[in-house]
Amino acid sequence: MWIVFSLMTVFVVVTRDRTLLDSHSFLRQRYAVIPWLMLAHGIPGALALLLGLFQFSSRLRQRYLQVHRVMGRIYVGSVAISGPAAIVVAIRLPIMTLAMASTIQAVGWLATTATGLYCIRTGRIQQHREWMMRSYPFAMVFIVVRAINSIPAIARMGEPGIATVVWSVIATACFLPSFVIAWQALAASRRTAKVPTAA
Repeated sequence: MWIVFSLMTVFVVVTRDRTLLDSHSFLRQRYAVIPWLMLAHGIPGALALLLGLFQFSSRLRQRYLQVHRVMGRIYVGSVAISGPAAIVVAIRLPIMTLAMASTIQAVGWLATTATGLYCIRTGRIQQHREWMMRSYPFAMVFIVVRAINSIPAIARMGEPGIATVVWSVIATACFLPSFVIAWQALAASRRTAKVPTAA
C-alpha cells in the first residue's frame, strides 16, 4: 500500500504540482489571487504527508522514540495550520460541487488528529495509534484524488467526474481505517485464543 501511495505521490508531483513553478500555468494563475494562503495550506500539508509516512514505522518508534515524538508534534502542527487554511481556500476559490467536500475533509483531518493528540497526552497509546490511523487518510485524499482524476476516462467526465472521485475518496478515508482497526483487533483476539488451545 505504501509503495502504491508513494508512486501516486511522485506521479502527482511530476505531472501536476511542478506546473506551479511555471508562472503561466493554469494552477499558478488560479492560485495567484491567494498566494500566501496557498503557501500556508500547501507547505504544512506536504510536510504532514511526508512525516506521516514515517510515523507508521514500528521500527522507528521502538528505536528512536524521541524522533517519533518530534515528528509527531510537527505533524500535528502542520495539520493545525493546513486544515483551517484549506477551509479558507475552499471559500475564497469556490467550486460549488467541491467546497463542502474540502470543508468536510479538513474538519475530519483536524478532528481525528486532535483526538489522537488528546489520547497520547492522556496516556492512551493504543487509542492514539488508532486515531492517527484515522487522521492520515484525510491527508492522503489530496494525492489519491489527483492521481485518480488523471485517468483519461475520468478526466473526460469533467466536473461531475471530479466530484464523484472526491466524495468517494473522502468517504473511504472516513470509514476504511475503522474497518482496518477492527480487523486488526479480530486477528489479535484469534491469536490470543489459539495460545490456550495449543497449550
